[in-house]
Amino acid sequence: MLRPPDELEAEKAASARTRALFRAVPDPPARGWPLRLLRRGVREVLWVVITIMDLGRRFGAWLFRSEYVRAGTCHKRGVCCEHILLEWSPWFDRFPWLARLFMWKMTRIYSFFDRGYAWELEGGLVARVLGCHALRPDGSCGDYRLRPLICRAYPELPIIGKPLVHKGCGFSFVRRDGKEEIAESVPTARTNDLVVLRKRAGVDPLG
Repeated sequence: MLRPPDELEAEKAASARTRALFRAVPDPPARGWPLRLLRRGVREVLWVVITIMDLGRRFGAWLFRSEYVRAGTCHKRGVCCEHILLEWSPWFDRFPWLARLFMWKMTRIYSFFDRGYAWELEGGLVARVLGCHALRPDGSCGDYRLRPLICRAYPELPIIGKPLVHKGCGFSFVRRDGKEEIAESVPTARTNDLVVLRKRAGVDPLG
């Protein structure tokens, strides 16, 4: 059965609006020079802390052999920066003030912005979806030296269990025993038909 042209056009427009919503980038927070200077100083201090934490993470990865090993390289498509999956602790739902404080740090100290929704992943994991103002049009990072630990460690390799990686990222994971390979396990939200992980239902503690 043929569908009316008006209905097809309306569906195309709705799909375009959906894609625009997923990729929309809000303006960065307005900051005067005192706040910019303070933010820069805080981030320089955090850089020292994060560098030490990153060295500890690397040592832990060397000391405890993970179930999977990482393969592939970054394709610099910016997929992981457009949809940053931040593990959402149940404590944030129980204490909304804690969630707001945490998100304030992520969006004011760093260059992230909240996309306003969360994804429910396999295994009951909930991830808040963030974007980043530092993402350049060519897919590179405009704030590479001061990037936070979540960016340095991506894609994260858990000691036990399956890692997650975005489609088109370029990375994949192979089990050490060679029995299984994981490639592109998390769909991107570039187009509506790729969104197979459902948005989280219920009350948003940040809303």
